[in-house]
This record gives sequence, C-alpha cells and structure tokens, in this order.
Amino acid sequence: MIVYPDDNYDSFISEADADEYFETRLNADKWDTANKEAALMTAFRSLQELNIEIDLTDSDQLTALKNSQCEQALHELINALDNPGVTSMSLGGVLSVKLDPGHVPPDRFSKRALAILKPYLSISTIARTR
Repeated sequence: MIVYPDDNYDSFISEADADEYFETRLNADKWDTANKEAALMTAFRSLQELNIEIDLTDSDQLTALKNSQCEQALHELINALDNPGVTSMSLGGVLSVKLDPGHVPPDRFSKRALAILKPYLSISTIARTR
C-alpha cells in the first residue's frame, strides 16, 4: 500500500494511523479481525467514485478524507457490498437470475463517510439548452 503524499498512492491513510482512528471508534470490532490493508485500499477506490473537491495540502481537508476512508473501510468490512443477494442462476440457453426477496442491499457508501465529506462533495449537472 502506498500512502499519500508518495507518488502513485492508493491510500490517504496508513494502516497505523487507521488503527489509531479506530481505537476511539465504538463498534469497530470488525477492524481488528480484518485484512486492514485491503480494506483501506478498497475504501480508497470507492471514494474515488465520488466527485470530491478537496485540497490535499490543507491539513483539515486531508484529515476529513482520511477519516472518511476509515469509515468507508469499516462499512465495506461490515457489509457485503458486492453480494447482490442472488440465490440461484441459470446460464442454460436463457439467463435466469433469482433474487432473494428478503435481501435488502446495503448502501454503497458509508453514511458516516459521506457526512464527513459533505462540505467537499459536488454533483455533476447537465445544462440543457432548447
């Protein structure tokens, strides 16, 4: 894992700093039993999907980004985000998929991570002219 500000970084926060963050976080037991590096790198990639306008040279903004990466990493560990709830699938001739009717997929992003990043998030808009 390469941590910012090194070139070609794939994490905003080191594993040691993430451990320190989770020492003061309630209900973070999953963090202690996890592949922490993979969780942080997965969270980093997830946050890259968002339209975040942040100045990495501003320490407060960088801290917000690091904290949100930790929250997203924990969210990814707790929830099976890549599990669509499929109970059966058939590829014989016609694709047939049966979804688990009781399965409610979790939110893609941690609500806590999004709340931390709220001041730095923007949405894309489309200008339509007639």
